[in-house]
Amino acid sequence: MSDIEKDEHLLRLQDVSVSLKHNKTEMISGVSVAIKRGEIFGIVGESGSGKTLFTRTVIGLHEDAYVSNGQINFAGQSIPMDNHHAEMKRLLGRRISFIPQDPFSSLNPSMRVGRQITEALFLSKGYRQNSKKNKNSAIELLSEVGIPEPEVAFYQFPDQFSGGMRQRIVIAIALSQDPLLLIADEPTTALDASSQRLIIDLIVERSRNRDLSVILISHNLELLRQSVDRIAVLYGGQLLYIFEASQLREREAHPYTKALFDCIPTQDKSLADIRSIPGEPASAGFGRIGCAFSERCVNVQGICRTEPIPSNNTFEDRFSACILGKGA
Repeated sequence: MSDIEKDEHLLRLQDVSVSLKHNKTEMISGVSVAIKRGEIFGIVGESGSGKTLFTRTVIGLHEDAYVSNGQINFAGQSIPMDNHHAEMKRLLGRRISFIPQDPFSSLNPSMRVGRQITEALFLSKGYRQNSKKNKNSAIELLSEVGIPEPEVAFYQFPDQFSGGMRQRIVIAIALSQDPLLLIADEPTTALDASSQRLIIDLIVERSRNRDLSVILISHNLELLRQSVDRIAVLYGGQLLYIFEASQLREREAHPYTKALFDCIPTQDKSLADIRSIPGEPASAGFGRIGCAFSERCVNVQGICRTEPIPSNNTFEDRFSACILGKGA
């Protein structure tokens, strides 16, 4: 058995920082996380926490930011930092697939749906564009993601579908590449509430059936908690917590994660139980020294503002960056 087959992790990010190109400001500081093969992994945080900036930069999709520190390993191969952007873009559309936030802008409105999928199949698998095999594969993908009458849908244009159906088409294109890793960046943002759950369930179900690793990015902790294996919590450009989603209510959590959970309306909470987090959110770029959540934390002590927060360089399944040891 090769070393790649022995490694349970598909993606390892060790002490990874992301900086802006125009002024070299470090926006994301020292994130260490490892995604297991076949794992559904969530990344959650308030708007401005850095979750999308971090993920898009790591996979080479952000043109205005770069990986300024750290080590990245994908499928057993180390990604050289001096050529990181080009190496990751080479993997995109082949071993890594990306589902963007907005299905309205990610599909070509002037091109039939079937053509867009067969082009993806041509690029990823080399199927001849007008071959019967390519067309049949595209129709099978449309059926797999729940598009009604896929033989008819093959010849239709994107504007003939609802937002939820368009996102399913985008998912079909992503799956056409038979990736090892599927990344979904807030894939339900542009959808109504009833469609959100259906799309998340579809991504999870298809990924389980194909044994894909998935990174699901969202600001909705409750939506992720019901769907993924583990969740990483970002705040102010810092990794504050990693936990098993099923254990959120069973164990003490990092103070920020607990505060996020207290904001969520659930069936077992009264109106008095729902609390907003005091203060203003810290945006990405807080830095490495001190906890970004310290200005809003009810447990804060002086050390929280002056000491570097712990890092997860040993890739623990459960990790807390609380300087006071809460949630560990």
